[in-house]
Amino acid sequence: MGSIKHYRAFQIDPDGHVFGCINLVCDDDEQAKREAAALMRVHRIELWRLDQRIAQFDLPREAARQ
Repeated sequence: MGSIKHYRAFQIDPDGHVFGCINLVCDDDEQAKREAAALMRVHRIELWRLDQRIAQFDLPREAARQ
């Protein structure tokens, strides 16, 4: 049985500043990526585990302009 891992999904505003953080507990990086991608509604998301960036999810260009 694998161990669970702790991740942080940072919400990034249009100017590139972090304004929020969501803690995630997942089995692996792939599950964490799916959960972080689902959080992306209005702002960019960066997924981190400790000091390593796992993924970055950008908004489509149309949504970023609104």
